[in-house]
Amino acid sequence: MQVNVIKSIGRLFNRVCYTLENISVHNRRNVTQGFIEKSYVISRRVAPPHQRTFTGRVLLGSFYFWNIFKKRGEKEETPEDKLIMTIKRSILCVQRGELNKAEQMLHLALRMAQDLQSKDGITYIYDVMANLALEKGDFEKAEKLFVNVMQRLFGDGFKENHIKMLHISSKIAHMAGLQGNLEKARQGFEWTLQKLEEKVHLPDVDEELQDLRELWGMTKNWYGQTLLELNKLSEAKQCFLNAWEVFNEIHDQINEDALMLLNNLGVVCMRLGEVSAAEDYLRKAITLSKEFPDFVEANVFKANLGLVYLQQGLLQKATEICSLSWRLSKKAQNERAVEQADYCLEQIKKLRETNKT
Repeated sequence: MQVNVIKSIGRLFNRVCYTLENISVHNRRNVTQGFIEKSYVISRRVAPPHQRTFTGRVLLGSFYFWNIFKKRGEKEETPEDKLIMTIKRSILCVQRGELNKAEQMLHLALRMAQDLQSKDGITYIYDVMANLALEKGDFEKAEKLFVNVMQRLFGDGFKENHIKMLHISSKIAHMAGLQGNLEKARQGFEWTLQKLEEKVHLPDVDEELQDLRELWGMTKNWYGQTLLELNKLSEAKQCFLNAWEVFNEIHDQINEDALMLLNNLGVVCMRLGEVSAAEDYLRKAITLSKEFPDFVEANVFKANLGLVYLQQGLLQKATEICSLSWRLSKKAQNERAVEQADYCLEQIKKLRETNKT
């Protein structure tokens, strides 16, 4: 099988990765402290399906350029061709949001790979299945599949600090955080980051240095969200700044992942009482989001900015932008954004009543 066919599947995986975080990550938790206890940090994986960034690139298919099969010269359709086509179709189902159909096709692909006794192919499909379970929010299933993949990789001689292993370690830690197991998440992130930071200083890593930096940035972003939940605000801010630095280092234009990072920075600055910086980050996120007309999360940014204005005592500006957020969120049927706008408007109402007394 031609290597470029495998790479084309990898590119398909990359384009749908961010759909995954977006749904399963998916039960976003509120930031809980003081006045802004419901300012959302949106860990959207930080990238839509049509763009790959450090936060989303590795989510679906950690082995995005695996050479599963040996190069073949036959022109007729082979069993390997059929397997690859089945995998590609499953990815297209993910793109269309047909997740159950995608899962069915992956099970079919798994049986085909088993019939072919393709050890690497089986491992690859298990990895895709794990990421699909992550998207669907089935964290228990996803973790079991990821552990299975790691065991298979260990059996193939992969070391614990191999980038494929570290991809999976980061995602397992992320899932722990999403489920509220913050201590497990913290330990997982710290271990992964330590291994990544050691690895970039090893000789002969030039070819994968960008991938390592990208994974480091993604892990920093996720770790920042866990630290925010643990109320370690200064550390969380530093993680988001690290992630932002890597994003700008690797990418030459803004995408939706970048908007999410700007929101995260705005939220953590708001909780730190750095309202001027929070306003700058959120206003920047809102302005840049205009380049993405279908990006409904911008309405959450507006509600968060309204809370910043409220902290500054700017009730009229807070009312205007939170009301706008509410109207746009209703129109877009974005429940999370509606909830955030409602919270902002409730806080404005309470403050007005307090000022009357």
